[in-house]
Amino acid sequence: MRRVAGFTLLEVLVALAVLAIAMGAIINVATQSIANTAYLRDQTFASWIALNQVNQRLLDSEPWPEEGSRDGSVELANRAWRWQVRFAKTDDPDLRRMEVTVRVTENSSILSKLTAFKANPPQRKPADDQVDPSTQDQSPKNSSSKDQSRTTPRAKTP
Repeated sequence: MRRVAGFTLLEVLVALAVLAIAMGAIINVATQSIANTAYLRDQTFASWIALNQVNQRLLDSEPWPEEGSRDGSVELANRAWRWQVRFAKTDDPDLRRMEVTVRVTENSSILSKLTAFKANPPQRKPADDQVDPSTQDQSPKNSSSKDQSRTTPRAKTP
């Protein structure tokens, strides 16, 4: 009997099994990569929301409450996000602590957590006879000294 050149059925089945295992691993890695990218995107959006909440509170002229919390929702990237702000006392009586947490839904895991501090404004106002430092003598310097902030250094040419 003459042997025909080529692969046997068993060799083809083993090669297909190895290929199927390799393709399964590649598909698993690609799926994990997509899931990680989506999670990192959500964390980025959540950190932006937390930073926005901190900046809104810092720009507010009212002092932060000693303790308590506030929560709400905001839309970013066509999604609703839940944020919660918790205020707490610190060891310094003039300093307040604020912690912002952001989640996708009310009961989901925390995607971003940001802590900020704000000092209470001074309680006393300056007396009328005190001079405001921003209005002190702003006369020009004597003409013999150059204003270094306006000079531009030039490169030496050969």
